[in-house]
Amino acid sequence: MDMNNEKLQRFIDAVNSETERKVSEMLGEAEKEKKEILSEAERESEEFAERYFSTGNKKNGNRYVRDISKAELEMKKEVLRRREELTDEIFSVVCERLTSYRNDPKYVDMLIKDLLRVRVSNGAEIFLAPEDMKYADTLKKAIRSENVVFSPDENIKLGGISVYNKDSETISDKTFDMAVEEQRQLFANSNVFAQ
Repeated sequence: MDMNNEKLQRFIDAVNSETERKVSEMLGEAEKEKKEILSEAERESEEFAERYFSTGNKKNGNRYVRDISKAELEMKKEVLRRREELTDEIFSVVCERLTSYRNDPKYVDMLIKDLLRVRVSNGAEIFLAPEDMKYADTLKKAIRSENVVFSPDENIKLGGISVYNKDSETISDKTFDMAVEEQRQLFANSNVFAQ
């Protein structure tokens, strides 16, 4: 069992390493793109300012301020758009890796470990992705409880388990879907793309 833990940890480390490399690469590209956009916006605004301030026309000065504000807003929109694209690319790779992991025999071992950590009570209902229902008998034997029910859950797309313990009226969501969503929110809320 320790060998499986070690293999799973190596797999997770490899996924994290690859993801970090891709994130770093994408962030570098985004930073370069941001600098180019800012540099071009500055150059254009300086040219614009020279043209309008040289005439001494107050109307042109107001238009300059308005145009600069508009250019800054467009630049911020472009940075946000690129940030969303990068986030989608990164998490698409993560989802692909998780999907392929579900075909690995270690996946069932991970499900068993998660069930044992959750401490499934009698009468609990365990939800699996419909494709993972084939593991229900193996999981039931592992937790040694005849009083649990395994049910397919169409909302589980990436794998993992969700356990509803009726005694305590608690739900333990150990699905990859929830983990990916939480990580996506953390990533999106972080300041990795801050100016």
